Amino acid sequence: MKTPKDIPEACANCGIRNRGVCAHLYAEELSKLDSLSRRRRYRPGETIVMEGSRGVVGNVIDGTLVERKTMADGREQIVSLLFSADFLGTPLSNQADATVDAVSDVMLCTFDRDQFEAAAADLPGLSAAVHEQARAELALAREWMLLLGQKRAIERIATFLLRLVNRRLNVTCLHNFDDLMDDAQTLMIPISRRQIADFLGLTTETVSRKFGELRDLGVIDIADARHITVHSLPRLRAAAGFVDELA
Repeated sequence: MKTPKDIPEACANCGIRNRGVCAHLYAEELSKLDSLSRRRRYRPGETIVMEGSRGVVGNVIDGTLVERKTMADGREQIVSLLFSADFLGTPLSNQADATVDAVSDVMLCTFDRDQFEAAAADLPGLSAAVHEQARAELALAREWMLLLGQKRAIERIATFLLRLVNRRLNVTCLHNFDDLMDDAQTLMIPISRRQIADFLGLTTETVSRKFGELRDLGVIDIADARHITVHSLPRLRAAAGFVDELA
């Protein structure tokens, strides 16, 4: 993380200044990027970009988004969730490979694609940051391939919850909780049970049943469909299959 002086006021006051792409930039690089940026707000349910259209490039300042793909017969699959400090879009393709919807109030810091690509070519820090973002996305995609290919239903639900904890605590890996011990974490689930089912390749009924099993195991408490408390991160990690099975 860079700690320069005289960064633009908008960047200095930004909640993700020290996270994501911008954390790697010096003052002059931030100033250049800030001059190209435009902040946009989206309401829950609003579509930000359609699959196949010219893609949006930008930082997620606040809120949660879903990326979904549609098959020829109309079936849909949620392929990713984006949170604060995530980067939306890739400079490597002019077309969006998924439809992106806001599932909460969302603030984006967006850039014209051509201008962003030119800036990345001129600014080594920005270029390195974009490559680091791509590396992180690849690592997450590999984790998700394991989840969909090998994990049981309860492990998928637990892994999904671990990812929410990961983003809440800004931990870099789904199973990197060794220093957190048994601290309880209260989570807001940003998507519906049906959307969770789409995301994890399960049925809605299975999602609800496995949430109940995690509750019965003492791993979580369920306040309502959108709010839970994780009592023990090591036990949640065990339920996700990252360590030995729960006793």
